[in-house]
Amino acid sequence: MIMRAEILIYYFCTGLTLCILYATQPIGPIFESELGISKTQAALFTTAIMTPLAFAGIFYGYLLEKIAIKNILVVAFLLLGISEIIFSFANSYFLLLNIRGFQGLLIPAVLTGIMSYISQISSKDNVASAIGIYIGVTIIGGFMGRALSGFFTDIFGWRPFFFIIGCVAIFASILLLKFSKNIKASYLKPHLIDVIHTLKLRHNLYIFLMIFGIFFTFQAMLNFIPFELARIDENYNSSKAGMLYIGYLIGVLVAFNTKKITALFRSPITAIIAGIITLIIAIQIFRIESFGLIFVAMVVFCLGNFIAHSIASGFINKMATTHKGISNGLYVSFYYFGGALGSFIPGLIYMPFGWNAFLWLLSVISFISLIFILVIRDIKA
Repeated sequence: MIMRAEILIYYFCTGLTLCILYATQPIGPIFESELGISKTQAALFTTAIMTPLAFAGIFYGYLLEKIAIKNILVVAFLLLGISEIIFSFANSYFLLLNIRGFQGLLIPAVLTGIMSYISQISSKDNVASAIGIYIGVTIIGGFMGRALSGFFTDIFGWRPFFFIIGCVAIFASILLLKFSKNIKASYLKPHLIDVIHTLKLRHNLYIFLMIFGIFFTFQAMLNFIPFELARIDENYNSSKAGMLYIGYLIGVLVAFNTKKITALFRSPITAIIAGIITLIIAIQIFRIESFGLIFVAMVVFCLGNFIAHSIASGFINKMATTHKGISNGLYVSFYYFGGALGSFIPGLIYMPFGWNAFLWLLSVISFISLIFILVIRDIKA
């Protein structure tokens, strides 16, 4: 019973972390209006917190090897909670952005620590399903953070939500202090020669470049769609933007059915190609100025993204005969680095040239990602 309660607490903490990570996305137009900042500046709230995730595999493994996971997580959630409460009272854009950057330094340690902890307290027979649930919880947490921040903002303003989520993070720190065990992560230190060897493998490099482009496109859309909704919809509100992300939940279904999806397309490479083509089709639907069609486009868009991502991560693991940990670490780094750049750079096109130019950029990036996969379509997994 204690073990079950313990792992449930870790799943709760996972969802909470993703709530904090993505809570600012649907309310970008509110920040733009209240703080008197540009769309690109508002988008930086996501960039600042996401960028450190690109380097998590390099630095945080060493930290987790030296210090018990419990101690890191207790301190991290306490600091996340305090910083989130300060965020809810702050009026300076510079201070708000720096708080998000500080939280971005904590979140990689949290996610790496939680995944390591779940892996170690789960039996060999249950570890795969435990990690599968973890992935599903990250998706649900990302949706809840976006939906609830939009809902709260319309009713109470944006500040109460961040205050509440800060208090919840402090509560999570107390739960971890009471129920967690002192476990250190076993971590294989990556060497430069091993990293170079991994990147020299053609299928690895092209998969890494593909996922960089796909998550670049995905985060660009999720970060800037609220601004476009505010432009085309006279009845726009933050709740509408938050609920638009409901298509994100389709990722849960995809994550738990990767084997069936691969079987349907007869190979992982074909499934990834289908996912990217679905993504590109969805981008074109976003050109129609209708909330209903944009909602449909978001569902299709998320479906394509999660098919490509879920199958590609499994493909990397299956193809890796050596240095599997390094392959996974590089995959995560390319994934989040693409997301960090995608949450900011497309705004430099969107602001001066408009929505259609923005969508053309995402279409081109997605098409280049498709080319990377087509080049290695002859590889059999």
